[in-house]
Amino acid sequence: MARRTLAAAAALAMTVFAGGALAQDSATDEAFDPQEYDIERGKEVYERVGVCLQCHGWDGDGMGRNPRSVGIAPNLREFPADAQLLHEIIACGRPYTEMPYHDRNAYSDGRCYGMTMDDFEDGEKPSRGKSIRDDDIDNLVAYMLTHMIGAGDTTFEQCEEFYGEGHRNCIPLEGR
Repeated sequence: MARRTLAAAAALAMTVFAGGALAQDSATDEAFDPQEYDIERGKEVYERVGVCLQCHGWDGDGMGRNPRSVGIAPNLREFPADAQLLHEIIACGRPYTEMPYHDRNAYSDGRCYGMTMDDFEDGEKPSRGKSIRDDDIDNLVAYMLTHMIGAGDTTFEQCEEFYGEGHRNCIPLEGR
């Protein structure tokens, strides 16, 4: 059984590596223009549908409030600007990590890293997050690309843009 788990992990690593390399060859997704998507809907998906901010934080810094995830979730502000990779990770999650999948059909037909649930041992199966429609994953990716990815350190202005002017959560950022 451990061999099957090891083989599944190796297959996943090769798929993610190859997928990332292929995505990088596509020149940071020139075909994906965030302005063609509903960025406000993407923010709503981040906050309320996928509840991404619970692990990644409101600003994507990886310091959300979920006690299982604080400091473990990737800092999206330092993540590659690769729409294809972001879409895949949101839809398929990251097996063997806390990142859940959000495509309700993930791991049913090999669409995610060429794997199905049968490739995982009991207790190692990927976690299912809230289902997000494919078009809303694109909206979410557009939001992330315009407000988090490559945004550098969190600023007071970004906080007020997210929460609203004068919000108490932004006080610690004042003067930055």
